[in-house]
Amino acid sequence: MSPAPHALAASLDLTAAEPLRAAAQESLGLGAAVFDGSAVERVSTPCLQILAATALAARERGIGFRLTNPSAVLAEAIEDLGLSAAMRGEM
Repeated sequence: MSPAPHALAASLDLTAAEPLRAAAQESLGLGAAVFDGSAVERVSTPCLQILAATALAARERGIGFRLTNPSAVLAEAIEDLGLSAAMRGEM
């Protein structure tokens, strides 16, 4: 059974980076990192870096990472920064 997804904020700007990092650390500690990106309307590079680092950390620990329902804005930002492969995860 997968943990409930952590809903990403509508605005993943610089002020959202620290809370996102904390949520990512908590998710990794639970054994799977699952994020719902459906509400994202704005996204900053630091927040995308946190998500990519979380995906990497999950792979290194042998646990799942999944980004569900990415909004069009989030999906485009991931693609624009070339992070699609980094964000790939499995559950």
